Amino acid sequence: MDRKILFFMIICAAALGLWGCSSIPSCLEISPPDIRLTGEKTVIERQIVGEYRELEKDAWIVSSVKTSVTKTKGTPMVVSGGDEDLFKALKIREFNEEKLRVYKDEGAIGEANSGFAAYIPAQKYEGNAGLKKALMKVLEDENGARASIFERSLAKSGTEKPAPELVAAFAKKFAEEQAALAKKNDWIQDKIGQWVKKK
Repeated sequence: MDRKILFFMIICAAALGLWGCSSIPSCLEISPPDIRLTGEKTVIERQIVGEYRELEKDAWIVSSVKTSVTKTKGTPMVVSGGDEDLFKALKIREFNEEKLRVYKDEGAIGEANSGFAAYIPAQKYEGNAGLKKALMKVLEDENGARASIFERSLAKSGTEKPAPELVAAFAKKFAEEQAALAKKNDWIQDKIGQWVKKK
């Protein structure tokens, strides 16, 4: 039940209890406040799920982003901080998360030691060009978002145009995190390049 309605009902009950039904003056009329129910999320709900809102016309935009990238010792933290490219990449990863999980559960996608997701040949997709094309599109979007995150995260930590070696090192740290987060039986590529199922 909506809190406003509940609050109004409590106030009415208290007023009736204090005065008693027979002692309410006939001129006293209780009119409820205008209550408008909408399906919109509250500001807090929008912030928690990572949506953004404009505070006022021509003012700041406030945003928050949910991400699976975590801070580990020696790894720069990924923060959006108004970077539109980084924000977009994080949203793409969030959008692809469930699809990737399905593909990983089927054994068709694994986590490479380069920090990118990779296609693992699977009979279901090798035998159906349409399904494989859809999988490869998700994989392309995911890896493009990851590349953007690696580069933009380093740029935010002070390196305007990070060198490819620095981006690759950052990506390898990310790959280690993804291998640690992988579920049992997920395909992961070890440091020497061998594909193994996580135990």
